[in-house]
Amino acid sequence: MMKILAASLLVSLSLIGCATDDGDMSSTEIASSPVTGMVGGQAWTYVAGHTDAFLSEGDDSFFTTLFPTQFTTCGFSEPSGDHVILSVPKTVGDFPMSLSRNMTFVVGNDNKIAIDGHIVVTEVTATKLKGGIVAKFDSQNQINGTFEIPICAD
Repeated sequence: MMKILAASLLVSLSLIGCATDDGDMSSTEIASSPVTGMVGGQAWTYVAGHTDAFLSEGDDSFFTTLFPTQFTTCGFSEPSGDHVILSVPKTVGDFPMSLSRNMTFVVGNDNKIAIDGHIVVTEVTATKLKGGIVAKFDSQNQINGTFEIPICAD
């Protein structure tokens, strides 16, 4: 009997050790200020971004990039350095992140794919996309806030 009790206790303790307390950000309120946070362990603030109707054609989401620096959107070049890539739905609503709807923290040559959080789309026109995001990969890669970006022509 003692062996069974001891074995049960060991199994229980091992399962507790596997649990994490990362939290579920799918219901975290999105800040009303522009997207800020940490990317690659460094403070990061959204300055400019864009999406491309052509790259997003046939999908229910826009392939969207956000950068911490100013650049000419809808051009053929983007800034170098750490940035984020979002899968932003083409319809208004609040969308939880998942394996199929995620975002990427691009840190140097590393792609850190986050599935914890949610994206809110508040406006979609032929030329503009507005919304907000809260997302977390880990404590060194997490963002929260709003964005407005152009939808670049085909």
